[in-house]
Amino acid sequence: MADDQPEWLSLLALWLRGEGYGVAQASKGADVVPLARRSPPDCFILDYDLGDMKGSQVCQAIKADPRLKGVPVILFTAMAGSMLKAVAEGGPDHFVVKSEHSDELLLVLGDILK
Repeated sequence: MADDQPEWLSLLALWLRGEGYGVAQASKGADVVPLARRSPPDCFILDYDLGDMKGSQVCQAIKADPRLKGVPVILFTAMAGSMLKAVAEGGPDHFVVKSEHSDELLLVLGDILK
């Protein structure tokens, strides 16, 4: 998962570990693909605005990598308009609006990983 806000990284890690998922974290978009190449994930969870890059740019890099292109990507963002931009930019497989409640994210993730 990647988010440039440490509090969101911590909250997401808490939710995911609480459900038994392993977690790898990146606070910059540029770190996502190199980290994933070392240990390919089952799914990516990306914020749209990662500070150094947009989540859609990271998604394009994931989809361009032969080892990672089949891994689903969830865009987890508070900005509804960014969802439309991400679709137009060739973005993620799923969208979840950021919330302090884990229900929707965990439901989408569970569906993806069945």
